[in-house]
Amino acid sequence: MLNEKILNILKHEGPATFATYGTDGIHMAATWNSYIEVLYNDALLIPAGHLNKTQRNVEAGSEVQMILASKDVMGLQGKGAGFLLKGHAKFEESGVNFDKLKSRFSWARSAMVFKVKEATELV
Repeated sequence: MLNEKILNILKHEGPATFATYGTDGIHMAATWNSYIEVLYNDALLIPAGHLNKTQRNVEAGSEVQMILASKDVMGLQGKGAGFLLKGHAKFEESGVNFDKLKSRFSWARSAMVFKVKEATELV
């Protein structure tokens, strides 16, 4: 699921933006590519400092959509690649994944585990 181009994008700094849906509509949030760890070939581990509304939406059943991109990776039509990732997430406030992120990011209050179900190259 997470192909070589997506893994390459994560090696380059840039914003990683994601959206959830709640009772008041779409909610957008972001982090940095360098904060994201690949957990499995279809899952990403993301530190959550705030992301309270994102967590509420996820816990209410919202899917997550994320845009990962880098202008430094070759895309479909030259320099610049980007993907739309769709899937579901869960937040972990203890355990191995949380401990791993907390050791890198003292501000992390939880770990968001994003299970990617679909990846579409956009550019």
